[in-house]
Amino acid sequence: MAEIPAQAVQRAALAAVERVGGSDSLRTDVLARLHSPDGGAQSYLDPVELASLIVTVATSGWIVVQDLRKRGADLRREVLTRHIRIELDSDGTASAAERDAVIEAVVEQIVREDTSRQEHGQEQSGTGQLP
Repeated sequence: MAEIPAQAVQRAALAAVERVGGSDSLRTDVLARLHSPDGGAQSYLDPVELASLIVTVATSGWIVVQDLRKRGADLRREVLTRHIRIELDSDGTASAAERDAVIEAVVEQIVREDTSRQEHGQEQSGTGQLP
């Protein structure tokens, strides 16, 4: 399996912070969670729970992209969003609206990142492309 692009995960996570109207404190929590030894394990706590959710969604998003590419599956935005939702276990710590906002922001950033990679001729494995 291809390596998950750490910088891309970070950009997706920070885009989600902006989307949910996150404070500087949330941004700091997300960055700390991204660089923690457990890499953003799914253990949610109050202010940290949203940061953990954001990191989990950003990481899951790129894992889903890689898996779909490997299978040559459809990588449309709606398909990616649905797969990320399926991958996440809802433990009730974040509202559905917060979760959806984070997923939407991450998917937008993944699409932006993928488009940029394609424009700069970076290699893609698989046949699917994000619209």
